Amino acid sequence: IILFNISFAELKIGWVDTNEIMSNSEEVRQVQIDLEKEQRRLESEFNNLTQRLDSLRTDYERQRLLMSESRRIDKENELSTIEKEIQTFQLEKFGPEGEIYRKQNKLLKPVLAKIDEAIQKVGGERGYDYIMDAMSGALLYALPAHNLTEPVMDELSKSTGSINE
Repeated sequence: IILFNISFAELKIGWVDTNEIMSNSEEVRQVQIDLEKEQRRLESEFNNLTQRLDSLRTDYERQRLLMSESRRIDKENELSTIEKEIQTFQLEKFGPEGEIYRKQNKLLKPVLAKIDEAIQKVGGERGYDYIMDAMSGALLYALPAHNLTEPVMDELSKSTGSINE
């Protein structure tokens, strides 16, 4: 127990609040402004599509009884096609793999790289063994000497032979 306490006492662990870093970053604020502009543009396109659908649907409902069977089927197909276009648009632009999220990732990537670089520099210069994110608990920095990935993989390959050597 004494040996454990001594070795633990020698570890230097720090933390950062990435939410605070992000909220105080001018670059992040600019990214948010750019994303809001893009989102408003895409929402405007979406609203135009839905207004067009609503208008066509209203016209269809007013004229439906006067239409021939073939014309009614054509209009119903047109409405169905536009509904599918709207769903596709929504998924492609706002879905989990959509344009807005790709743009966010693209714009934030260099900012996050700068933040990570700063964390790595501070951790190395100040002699920290580990730096954690206070909000998520994620490990942001660790001395390479504490990386046990290779020894664990070696041990697994000895016991199971399943890890590529």
